Amino acid sequence: MTPRIPLGTRGRFGAETYEAIGYLVRKTVGESDTWFEYLLHNPTLGQRWLVEYHGHWVMTRTASGVPETSRRDATYQGVRYRHFEKANAEVVAVVGEFPWTPRVGERAMVDDFVAPPRMLSREATGHETTWSTGEYIDGATVWKAFGLAGAPPARIGVGAAQPSPYAAQGRAMFLLAVSFVAAAVLVHLLFAIFSQQRLVTDITGEYRPNVPEAATVVSEPFDLRGRTSNVMVEISTNVANSWAYFHLSLVNESTGVAKSFGREVGFYSGRDSDGAWSEGANWDRAYLPSVLSGGYVLVVEPEGPHPVAWRARLTRDVPRPLWVWLAIGAMLVPPVLFLWRRAAFEARRWSQSDHAPASRDDD
Repeated sequence: MTPRIPLGTRGRFGAETYEAIGYLVRKTVGESDTWFEYLLHNPTLGQRWLVEYHGHWVMTRTASGVPETSRRDATYQGVRYRHFEKANAEVVAVVGEFPWTPRVGERAMVDDFVAPPRMLSREATGHETTWSTGEYIDGATVWKAFGLAGAPPARIGVGAAQPSPYAAQGRAMFLLAVSFVAAAVLVHLLFAIFSQQRLVTDITGEYRPNVPEAATVVSEPFDLRGRTSNVMVEISTNVANSWAYFHLSLVNESTGVAKSFGREVGFYSGRDSDGAWSEGANWDRAYLPSVLSGGYVLVVEPEGPHPVAWRARLTRDVPRPLWVWLAIGAMLVPPVLFLWRRAAFEARRWSQSDHAPASRDDD
C-alpha cells in the first residue's frame, strides 16, 4: 500500500501549493472496499484531504458550518446534496504526520452526500462529528499538480461525485431540439398556407359484379395548374362486411402518360361475446407525388364480390402532415439518445450507492 503520491512531494493546484504529509488507507468494515487518503498541508491555508477511490479523486476541506440534514439529503451553503452511502470505515494503514495520532483499527461512521462535482461528508466517532466538503478532481490534474511520473490509476466505474459529461449539454440540446421542431412546424404551416388544396374533380359510380361493361368510369377532363405538386385521391364507399378494389389511372391528355395505382377498401363489423367490434374502413386515401401541371382525366375501374356505390375526389397540392411528423421524429432521435446516455451514466453512478434501484433499504 505504498502511497502513489510520495510524502514530502509538493503539488500546485491553481495558485495554491500543498505538501503531502500524511497517508491513510481505510476500508469498509466487513467488506473489501478500500480507499486512500492523503493529508495535504499549506502553511497559510491549512490542511486539505485528497481522497482516491477506484481512480476517482476528491479534494476535501473542513466545512465552515453544520449542514442541515434530513433522512435522504443535506443542504450546505444553499446546495442540496443527496445521500450516497453510509460506511463503517476502519483505518488499515497509516504513515506520515497528522494533527492527531491515528491508529490502525480506528473506526468511524461515514456518510457521503453528493451534488456532482461536489461531495459532502459526515464522519462520526464516539467522541465527535466532523463535516467536510469536497470537489471532484480528475486524476490527470492530480498527476500534473505533483509532477508525478507515469499515468494516474485508471478510473473504475463512475465516481460518486464525478461530474456527468452530459450535464452541461442538456440545456443546449433541449433548446436546439425545440428550435428544430419549431422550424419544421413553421415550414409545414407555410406550405399549408400557400398550397392550393383545390378540388379538381369529384365523380361517383355504382359497381355491380354482373354488369362488368358498366364498371369503368372516366371523369370529365380537368386541369392541374400551378407548380409541380402532389394530388390527393380519396375513395369513399358503402361497403359493409365486404371489400372492393379500385384500379385508378390519372391520364395526361397531352402526353398520354398515365399514373396508375390501386386501392382496396374493406369494412367488417359484428357482435360477439366481448361486445360490438369493427375492422377496417369503407374509405381510403392516397397521394400521387410530383404531378406535372396539364389537362387530365381520371379512370376508375372497381371490382369486388358485391355491389358497391363509390365516390372519388381529387385535390391538387395538399400538404401532408406525415412529412412534418417524420421530420420531427428524426430530429428527436439525438435528444432521446442524449437523455438515454445521461440516464445510463447516472444509473452507473447510483448503482454503487446505498440507494441503487435493486437495493433493499429502510425505505
